[in-house]
Parts: sequence; C-alpha cells; structure tokens
Amino acid sequence: MTHDRKQEVTQLLNQFKDGDSQSNTELMALIYRELRSFAGNILKQENQTITFQATELVNEAYFRLFDSSAADWNDRKHFLSSAIVVMRRLLVDHARKKHAQRRIPKNQQTPFEAVSAITESLDLDVVALNDALDDLEKLDSRGAKIVELRFFGGLSEDEIAQFMGLSRSTVNREWQACKLWLLHQLCDHDA
Repeated sequence: MTHDRKQEVTQLLNQFKDGDSQSNTELMALIYRELRSFAGNILKQENQTITFQATELVNEAYFRLFDSSAADWNDRKHFLSSAIVVMRRLLVDHARKKHAQRRIPKNQQTPFEAVSAITESLDLDVVALNDALDDLEKLDSRGAKIVELRFFGGLSEDEIAQFMGLSRSTVNREWQACKLWLLHQLCDHDA
C-alpha cells in the first residue's frame, strides 16, 4: 500500500472517530483486499473443519469492528492489528462452539467416539493455541504480537518487521523463541 493510501486510511479513521458514518464504508473499500488476504492466510493454516470462508470472516470482523463503541483507532497499523485480533477471536469462538456441540459425556462415549474426539482435536488446538498465546502475552507481549501477526494475520517476517518497526532478525529470533515456547505449552496441554 502506498504512503498516500496509508494516509487516506488514517484520515478516514479520524473522520469515523469524528462521527462521519460514511467513512467506514470508504475505509472498508480501501483496505478490503488487504483484510481478505489476512483472512485467507489465517484460514489456510486451519484444518478443513473450519467452515468460515475468507469473505465471511472479513465481513463478520467488519461488523464487530464498527459495531463496537470502543472503535478508536489511531492509524492504519492500529486498525489492521485490531482486525487481526477480531478475526482471531472469531475463529477461537467458532472452534469452541464446534467442540461444545461435538462433546459427548465420557460415560456415554463408545471407544470409537473417544478416539475420534482425540483425532479431530485441531479445532481444540486453535483454542489451546489462543490460551497459550494469552499466557505468552503476560510474559512477552511483543513476542505474542509477533505470533499473532504471523499465525493469525499470515504476515511474513519482513511484513511484521515493517509493521512493528523492528528489524527482520529481531522478528525472526523472537518468532523462533515464541514458537518453541508455544510448542512446549501445547505439548504439555495435550499430555
């Protein structure tokens, strides 16, 4: 996105904060393709049991973003970061609901259903990843943001470095460390 387009996004966000109800429509037209790309990257990393389409995820995120009374973004980067967080929450909520609908009380499970529940646990892994990411945020907020942008935003290390104003080597180092920490947490969760 060019510098002029980034400035236009920031201007539209300021107009929205000032009460211009049309600015959110113009804003969405301006950055829809970028948000859809984020959503597509997120969904590529999920398994086939996630029933969201990229367009549906962006639309739902749009409604949540602009329906919020706390819609107070400073600039394009702040808005996109908020959009990625909203998409993350939507996927986690979706995974939790699907898991709750599939749950069969243990005393009513056949051995086949018990094994099937274990092998279909990738939806639960999204929830476990979210919980582990929340724990990581308490220890290392910058590292958690890198993971969120990488996993849920689908950004490359170069894009994250530019987005966060860090060097690529710092992003790479923190991504590797956080990945190991999360893997350890998720393996402990499964045990």
